[in-house]
Formats: sequence, C-alpha cells, structure tokens
Amino acid sequence: MKKILFCFLPFLFLTACGQNVTAEDFLIEGTWVATAGYEDGESKGAPTCPPFQEGMKFKNENTVYVDAYEEDFEYRLREADVGYEIELYNTNGIIYFYYIKMISDDEMRLIGQGIQEEESCYLVRK
Repeated sequence: MKKILFCFLPFLFLTACGQNVTAEDFLIEGTWVATAGYEDGESKGAPTCPPFQEGMKFKNENTVYVDAYEEDFEYRLREADVGYEIELYNTNGIIYFYYIKMISDDEMRLIGQGIQEEESCYLVRK
C-alpha cells in the first residue's frame, strides 16, 4: 500500500502545480485583431470596440500595446460571472471597461460595459 501511495504522490504534486494557469497566460503571445462584432452569442457584423479592433498585443500581465494609438496601455483582469472583466487605461487617463471571454486559445470576445455598453468585438490571435 505504501508503494502505491508513494508512486501517486509525485503525480498529485505535478497535477496540483499545473492548475495555476491565469487568464494572462492565454492572452500573451500574438496580436489580437477584431474580425467581427459579437451579438446574440455569435460573431457577426462589424467590430465596434475602438481602439482595440485594429489590433492589440498583450506584452505581460499588466501591459498591452494598442496598434491604433501606437502606445502601451495598462490593463487589469478580474474574475466575473461571465468570464473576466478587463479594464484598460491609456496615458491620457481614458478607461475602457469590457467583459472578456476566451472562446478558444485563439479566439475571444469583448463586450462593453458602462460607456462602452454598445460595443462588442470578436477577436482572433494572429
């Protein structure tokens, strides 16, 4: 019995350590470009999430490069009922609020909150 427990112990340790994946791990790498809007649970229509629809590249867990402004924004992710909330801040103090949901490793959606409530984008990783 002790041999069986001893054999499974490293497996349990490695499995527990592998669970520390964060949303940032999925965002970093590649450039995210909007290809459509997001309505009624599907991608359709034109993307409406300026300035992010032109492309953005997540550099690390708190910085994203926004192509439209050619500058870095700070961002923060928080867990929410519908996935995550993302707040993006530029150097001029403008704040953008969206719900962000990963559809797959290379697809995500942004749904606006507050002032951006009418905005939505379906983005793919290039």
